[in-house]
Amino acid sequence: MAVTDHVLIAYDDSDGAKAAIEAAGRLLTGRTADVISVWQSVGAAVAAGSIALPAEVAGKAVTELDRHAEARAREIAEEGARAARAAGLEASARTVKAGGNVWATLVHLAQAEQPAAVVLGSRGRSGVKSLLLGSVSSGVAHHSTVPVLVVPPAAEHGAK
Repeated sequence: MAVTDHVLIAYDDSDGAKAAIEAAGRLLTGRTADVISVWQSVGAAVAAGSIALPAEVAGKAVTELDRHAEARAREIAEEGARAARAAGLEASARTVKAGGNVWATLVHLAQAEQPAAVVLGSRGRSGVKSLLLGSVSSGVAHHSTVPVLVVPPAAEHGAK
């Protein structure tokens, strides 16, 4: 599959993601962008026994929690797409359910779609989680087959 003219922007409403959208607007003017919010199901935690509930209760709880997680991801993606349009990109919002690690989901998506680049912030929402599971930006940068632009939050590089 040939590399396309669009870019994928990972967005989680963090300062790093906001800086990534601003940088994409400055550096990739004229491109189309898919603003991606990745969400994770709680089903894996229930299946692994991390949450001890009767099967029927657990099933209903997982369905409801997943519905809320996907809806929140949709809101976040829409917010990111609005910011990307304000930054000068032709942007649309998408949600993707993680099939494991968030970084692996983004890498798989990029491999399938072959965008011109994947753009993301250097730090997302969960500092503790990234210490335990690894950074999303690090995982994408190390495993992507397409170019990756990792942008630090504005405060880290002195921009306002």
